[in-house]
Amino acid sequence: MRDLSENKREMFDGMRAYHESEISHANHAVTMLLAVSAAAGAVVLAILFPQVTPNHVSEIAWGLWVVVTAFAITIAATAHIKIGGDHKVYASFGEEYVRTCEALGFYSYDEESNQETGLKRNRGIGQGKGYRKTQAIIWSFAAVLIVLTWLFALFVCRFV
Repeated sequence: MRDLSENKREMFDGMRAYHESEISHANHAVTMLLAVSAAAGAVVLAILFPQVTPNHVSEIAWGLWVVVTAFAITIAATAHIKIGGDHKVYASFGEEYVRTCEALGFYSYDEESNQETGLKRNRGIGQGKGYRKTQAIIWSFAAVLIVLTWLFALFVCRFV
């Protein structure tokens, strides 16, 4: 019984570590995307308010879009892969956590009421899809950054 309790604790701690890792990866991705957007913003300001207007402003704007697109896609894809990998381990720990709780007798089912009645009721621990929302947020941020830079390049070609 003691070994099962220790295993349950180990699985819970493992789940917590991988959840914190997911949060860390998301924070790093957002921070890097913010840095890319700040650098792009500096270029935009330099194009819009130059001391001396260069002859190749259009090329600079399109080059900015290419660089921002490359960085944003790389950051979002890498974060997506890292978060997905973390979730696989998290889900594995969750499955083992539930099996350990079952072996400890924390789950019980009442046939008459057709409900879980034990100390634990949720058997889907660690199997959620919340990490997909985190991945979507990162991809959305990257997409907005790419689209805004593309629109700026179009603006520069048309009006500057």
